[in-house]
Amino acid sequence: MNKIVFCGRNDSGKSTVLGELYNRLKQRGYQPLAIGSGVQDEKPYLFKGIDPVYVTIAVPDPGSDVAEDIERAIRSSIAHIKERNQLILHARKALDELNKVRSILELGSISAKDIPSVAAMPDVVLIEAVGINDGYRAQESRQMADILVSVVPAGLKSEILMEPGNVLLEEADIVVVTKIDITPRSEAATTVKFLQRFYRYKPVIPVVATQGVHMDLVLDEIIKHFSEPLLLLDGAEALK
Repeated sequence: MNKIVFCGRNDSGKSTVLGELYNRLKQRGYQPLAIGSGVQDEKPYLFKGIDPVYVTIAVPDPGSDVAEDIERAIRSSIAHIKERNQLILHARKALDELNKVRSILELGSISAKDIPSVAAMPDVVLIEAVGINDGYRAQESRQMADILVSVVPAGLKSEILMEPGNVLLEEADIVVVTKIDITPRSEAATTVKFLQRFYRYKPVIPVVATQGVHMDLVLDEIIKHFSEPLLLLDGAEALK
């Protein structure tokens, strides 16, 4: 199951980008699981239309192995979905048996409309790195990610981007430049051109995530990584 990690500075727009991609992945036939990490709550995710069944908040302990904490949260969330599905199936079976008895007694049947549908199992994980990295420096996000998306606000100063140790920009698979609609055009253009010049071998995509502008381009790049040729070769080698 592919893990997509969204990293970046505070208020860069990570959760908005995550929410937009969640809904677009759903439209493409995927079922994402959304994981928030750090001190936050579920409300921003629910506000963006993510089904609460597929939302989990992981709060890594200080000094703990962040990647393992997130993996544990993923396993726990999947186990919860499986348990919920089993309870729903048991409830439906019990209702069917009850309705058979009611039919014999000519009492009429009870509707199953209040029993929720079984939830599809997740096949991709979206992780927002909150509270586990300092801007673009910490490497835990890279360690967790199959696909690393670095989110950069268009108004971020170039001297900040040029600071040494910006690991998560250098190692990002995709760079998403946000808030281009609320940043002066010349400033936003400078940020995008700067990133494209320094990271010319990776996609740098300016977006307005709140309106969905160019988010399909980001999604296309993510889906490309799902079927990365090197990953397929690795899988073939494993079968030998």
